[in-house]
Amino acid sequence: MRAVVTGATGFLGSRVVQRLVENNMDVVCLVRSSSSLKELETKLTPAQWARITLVTGRLETPDSYSAYLDEETIVYHVAAALNGNTSALFLNTVVPTRSLVSASISKNVNRFVLVSSMGIYGPQHLPMGSVITEDSPLDEFPQKRDSYTFTKLVQEKLCTDAFKTRGLPLVVIRPGVIFGPGRGLLSGRVGLKFGNLLIRMGGYQQLPYTYVDNCALAVVNAGISPGIVGQIYNIVDDDLPRGRDVVRICQKNGNNIRQIIIPRFMIHSLCGIYEKYSQWTKGQLPPVLTRHRSKAMWRTFRYSNSKAKKELNWTPVVPMSEALNISASTPEIKQA
Repeated sequence: MRAVVTGATGFLGSRVVQRLVENNMDVVCLVRSSSSLKELETKLTPAQWARITLVTGRLETPDSYSAYLDEETIVYHVAAALNGNTSALFLNTVVPTRSLVSASISKNVNRFVLVSSMGIYGPQHLPMGSVITEDSPLDEFPQKRDSYTFTKLVQEKLCTDAFKTRGLPLVVIRPGVIFGPGRGLLSGRVGLKFGNLLIRMGGYQQLPYTYVDNCALAVVNAGISPGIVGQIYNIVDDDLPRGRDVVRICQKNGNNIRQIIIPRFMIHSLCGIYEKYSQWTKGQLPPVLTRHRSKAMWRTFRYSNSKAKKELNWTPVVPMSEALNISASTPEIKQA
């Protein structure tokens, strides 16, 4: 089997490539001409590099990579834009995905693994403490949340529609918040971060976190596990931390963090005030705090990984306590 990986030079994609070559698979890495190979170079030995084929181009132009797609190919679509406005994210995530899907169908690839996101769930109307599973409702109004959620939901819908109507051999992986060395632990699930100042939203809510190496293993298994085409898997680790736990671990490891703590019972009301003021000023304050977002991000839910464990033969190889300490003790870098 051959693996074709998009986003191969990125935070998660480079680990996926590493796992694949460790499994003795030949890997074609689809990269842009502007991509840095640093992440890959630090993870692969010279012998492993012999299994790598670098293909430079853009997903929107299948002629650059279609020769590597056939019935023996597993496509791992990891690439996605993380930042920018809605139009930029759509252009850099949905449009390339549409081209890759069409090329994969025309070449009759063996399997197509999409890395989506647990951020597309819409638990706003679920009771507190509900368990988020693969059957939980998706966000009905992602545009009220943020541009990333909207784009990832459209991307996944494009792929699931292709599975239903065009025969795309799809498996969807929905990771939670992916963290690891060089990527900060203080995600939006904890609160809003401005330099060393953290506006912590509550702190008792469970965080749907997954360590990058654990997530990469799940992604790889989604391509090689038998009989799972058409399935969706949530990927979160065991022993999930709470917001206040993550802050304490960061502080323990020498991170200078000043906190303003918003108690849970005040979050929704304060977000409503901010949202109305943002509307009244016609966007002079960006709508980063909305009631819709607060109900999805900062309420207390639980997260299940039982389906992935059972059907992907997956279990986190790095325990959560170890993963958090490794990540908190390494400098945070900005992601491209």
